[in-house]
Amino acid sequence: MRELHIQFDTDVNIKGTVSFPNDSGEKLPLVVIIHGSGPVDRDGSVKNMPMNAYKMLAEFFASIGVAALRYDKRGAGESGGNFYETGMWDLVNDGVAAVQAARQLPQIDPERIFLLGHSEGCTLSPAIHKQVKAAGLILLAGQADNVRNASEMQTRLLEEEVTNMKGFLGLLLRGLKVHKTSALKQAKLFDELMASNETVVKKGIAKINAKWMREHFQYQNDEDLAGVTCPILAITGEKDVQVDPKHVHLFKEKVNGPAEAYNVRTMNHLLREQEEPVSMLKLKSIYKKGFSKPLSPEMLSIMKNWAEKNILLKIS
Repeated sequence: MRELHIQFDTDVNIKGTVSFPNDSGEKLPLVVIIHGSGPVDRDGSVKNMPMNAYKMLAEFFASIGVAALRYDKRGAGESGGNFYETGMWDLVNDGVAAVQAARQLPQIDPERIFLLGHSEGCTLSPAIHKQVKAAGLILLAGQADNVRNASEMQTRLLEEEVTNMKGFLGLLLRGLKVHKTSALKQAKLFDELMASNETVVKKGIAKINAKWMREHFQYQNDEDLAGVTCPILAITGEKDVQVDPKHVHLFKEKVNGPAEAYNVRTMNHLLREQEEPVSMLKLKSIYKKGFSKPLSPEMLSIMKNWAEKNILLKIS
């Protein structure tokens, strides 16, 4: 795999890396990787969470003859901007600029640019596609409706886990009413953020990217998904607790192009195999164990088969 460091501008300077297959002779198809939430760098990592999933995805695509562009989200890595002041539509604009930069690369076929969204990137990708008309979309671990619904689902899972937990810890958490107060606190916070005009809101020592949350909560993706007529592949793990695994099939229903949707039985939100039962309370430790694991082989096999039909096959 050969790598080229690039930069492009929106209202901030964005820096990234393009990975190329070693033996590329003719113009290549390229996948632009659109990040999940948080201050994520081009490798897919945040502070104290070396996920490296996007670097692994770039290596995977290079191994099958496809270039990949990944970049530091604004306010992360070497890119400019402030993460907490960033809104959803800023991220959409950055994704549009990434596709436009990729189309200028002499090694790349500008008609074969694909978007790969992970988590939040699955929400952003249809909005980006509306402007750039990508050749296809790959949506990994995404929610097919408003991001607020995904956040509220996570809280419900936590409440159910505490309600059904056995032993002393279950008694303690129920005694603290964790299973009864989480949703109320979350709803109160969300309502405060929606009523605010502030870009960033402080809660104690914590900073909340209020603009980002408001724009996501106001965004309904049905229209943008309905405008997708290119090929689409959606994959979500059944052990994913950050989005609803059933939504992988909603993506297929909502678009108007040829679509394939798959649930991977043992995959979690980090795109890794997970042996442990799903748990919101143990999520941090489960993720920490997964950092050293490779990406799900089943997911990669599905993507390879789809790529052979939709990315690598040139239509004359």
